[in-house]
Amino acid sequence: MSSSSVHEAHKLMQYIGDAVGSIRDPQELFRTLTDKLRLVFEFDSAAIITFDKEKRYSNVFFEMLRFQLPESFDRKKRLIAGSWIEPHIADQSVSVISIEESLERYPADVLLPQILYDLGMRQVALSPLRTRGKVIGFLCFVSKDEKEWAESEKELLATLSSPVAVAVSNALAYEELRQREAQTAMQLAVNNALLTIKDRNRMLLAVCEQIEKLVPCTFLGIRVMGADGAYRLYDNFMREHGGGFVPVSSQQALDIEDFEEIARESFSLVTTPGCFGGETFLQLCREYRMLAHVREKFGICSLLTVPLWDTPGSRAGLIISDTSRSFEEHDQATVALIVPQLSLALLNYLAFEEIDDLRRKLEGERTSLIEEINAVHNFEEIIGKSPSLVAVLRRVSQVAPTDATVLIQGETGTGKELFARALHNLSTRSKRALIKINCATLPAPLIESELFGHEKGSFTGATERRIGKFELAEGGTIFLDEIGELPLELQAKLLRVLQERELERLGGKQVIKVDVRVIAATNRDLAREVAEGRFREDLFFRLNVFPLAIPPLSERREDIAMLAAHFTAKFSKEFGKPLRSFRESDMNRLVGREWKGNIRELAHLIEQAVILSDGSMLDFSTILSLSPPASGFTAGGRTKTMTDFEHDVAVMERELILDALSRSKGRVSGVGGAAEQLAMHPKTLYSRMEKLGLSKRYQ
Repeated sequence: MSSSSVHEAHKLMQYIGDAVGSIRDPQELFRTLTDKLRLVFEFDSAAIITFDKEKRYSNVFFEMLRFQLPESFDRKKRLIAGSWIEPHIADQSVSVISIEESLERYPADVLLPQILYDLGMRQVALSPLRTRGKVIGFLCFVSKDEKEWAESEKELLATLSSPVAVAVSNALAYEELRQREAQTAMQLAVNNALLTIKDRNRMLLAVCEQIEKLVPCTFLGIRVMGADGAYRLYDNFMREHGGGFVPVSSQQALDIEDFEEIARESFSLVTTPGCFGGETFLQLCREYRMLAHVREKFGICSLLTVPLWDTPGSRAGLIISDTSRSFEEHDQATVALIVPQLSLALLNYLAFEEIDDLRRKLEGERTSLIEEINAVHNFEEIIGKSPSLVAVLRRVSQVAPTDATVLIQGETGTGKELFARALHNLSTRSKRALIKINCATLPAPLIESELFGHEKGSFTGATERRIGKFELAEGGTIFLDEIGELPLELQAKLLRVLQERELERLGGKQVIKVDVRVIAATNRDLAREVAEGRFREDLFFRLNVFPLAIPPLSERREDIAMLAAHFTAKFSKEFGKPLRSFRESDMNRLVGREWKGNIRELAHLIEQAVILSDGSMLDFSTILSLSPPASGFTAGGRTKTMTDFEHDVAVMERELILDALSRSKGRVSGVGGAAEQLAMHPKTLYSRMEKLGLSKRYQ
C-alpha cells in the first residue's frame, strides 16, 4: 500500500470509530460505513451476515445490494452446516471465494451461489467480525470481477472490520434487550388480560393482539381436546384487513363436509412444537386436510405450533399461522413465554365451566325433582322455598289425602285459591271436579241459588231448573272463597249441608244427598267475626276442622325474587315481550317493600314493568315511584285497598293503550299501529282492549 493509501486508511479508521460512537440507528450506521469502505476497496455490493449463539444458522443482518434477490429467497435462518460459508467460520483473516468454484464444491447449498452467479457476481470476500475472541459474523463484499487481493488489503480490511464488529455486537445486544423488554411487556399485558377479562372470547382477543405485536400473524387458534377425543375448545381468531382480530367459526368459514372428523385428525398438529414454512408446510397440507382447506381458502403459507398442556384428562395447543411470512425459532420462544399463564387461565376457565355445568346439571335435577314433586302433589304455581311456605306445604301434604274440611286463612292476594287447588289435586277426589264460588262477588239473593240450585219458577226469572255448585261438585271438592262474606241467613243452610251432607234446591222439596269435600277461604279474622256476631260460631267450628294459615308476602321475603322471575316470564310470554332482567337495586327495593296486596300486588307491579320496559332491563323507575309507599299505603285519607290498586293499574293500562291508539290514528295492527308501538302482539292488545271496553271503538 502506498503512503497515501495508508493515510486514507487511518482517516477511515478514525471516521469509522467516530461513526460507531455517534450514529445510533444501525441501518444508517452500516450504510454510512459501507459508503466509506467503498472509497478504499473495490466491490459492487455489501452485506453483513451474523450467526446465532450456537452457530447453527446464518442471518442477513444488513445488506446494500445493487441487484435484486428473488422474493422467495429467505434471508434469515439459513443452515450453516453444508453451506459455502461453513469452511470459513474458523478463518482468522479475510477469505476470498470464487462463486463459480462454490457451485461445484457445495452442491448442498447451491441456491445462493447460483443466484449470485446468475446475477453476474463472481467473487465474495469474507472478513470475520470478531468481538471478545468470538466470530459473530462476516462483513461480505460481493464483486462482478474476480481480482487478486494483496495481503496488505486483507490486513487493512480485517483491521477496519474490528470497529464494524463492535457496532454489530452493540446493535445485536440492543436488539436483544429491546426484544426482551417487548417480551416482558407482552407477558405483563397478557397476564393482565387473563386476570381481568372474564369473557373467554374477549380475553383471547386481547391475547391475540399482544402476540401479534411480537409475532406478526394472520390467524390464531386454541385447541383443547378431552380424553374422549372430542374438542372442548376450538376457538379461532383472524386478523381483519387493516384491523384487529375477530372471532371466526372455521366450520362456517370453510363450509366443508365432515368438519368434525377433519378437525379431529388435525389435532395432532398441536401436540409437538414446530415452525413450518415452505416445503415443510406444503407437506403438512398434504397430510392434513384441514390445513389444505385453510391454505386454499385464506392463503396461509406458514404454521407455528405451541403445545399448552398434555394431561390424562385433556391436551391443548396453540396454532398460529400467517399469509406472508415464515416463522422462526425465536417466534416460537416468544410465544412460549406466555404458555404458563395462558394454560393456567384456560384450565381455570374449563374447570369453572365444568363446575358450572355440574351446577346446571344439579339445578336441572333439582328442577326435575321439584317438577316430579309438583306432578305428584300438584302444587302448581305455589312458588317459593321460605321456611314459612315450606311449613304450609307440609300441612297441605298431610291433610290433602283426607276428606277433612279445611279453612284457609290469609290476607288478600296471598294465593289462597292455589292452595285450595293443591289440596284438591292431592286428594283422592282429584279426578272429579273442583268447583269454585266466590261468596263476595255475588249479590246475596243469588248466592243461595248458586250454592244449592233452584227449581223452575222458584223466583222471578227462574225459567228453568238449575243445578247448584254443591251438586256439580259431587264426588269432588267445592271451594268457598271469601266465606266470611256469606250472609248470616245462608250460613245456617250451609251448616246443614256440612252436618247432614244433604241439601234442598231453592223452591224444591226434594232432599238431595251430596258427597262433597269443602274447602273454605277467608281474609277475615273469623274468630273476631264470631265474637262480633257477624259469623255463626257453630259454622266456624265446622269449617275450622283443619286450619291452614297462608303467610303474607312480608313473611316470605326469600320468595320474592323467585315470584318476580315467575311473573316476569309469564307476562313477557303473554304480551309477546322479550324476557328482561332485574337490576339489583330494583330487586332490593322489591324485597324490602311492604306488600299490602301480597303476591297479587307483586304480580300487578311486575305486569306494569313488563308492559312499560323497553331496554334490556326491567324499568321500575316510574312504577316504584308512583306506587304507594310502604308506610303510607293510603288513598284519600283511608287505607288503600287491593281494589283501589287494581283500579289504578287498569287506569294506567287504559291510558297507555289510548295514547298509542291516538298516535296510530286508531289503527291497532300493522306498521305503526298501536300494537307495534306498545311492542305487543295485536291479538294480545285486542284482548286487553276488550277487557277495558275499548274494542268496539277501535277495529
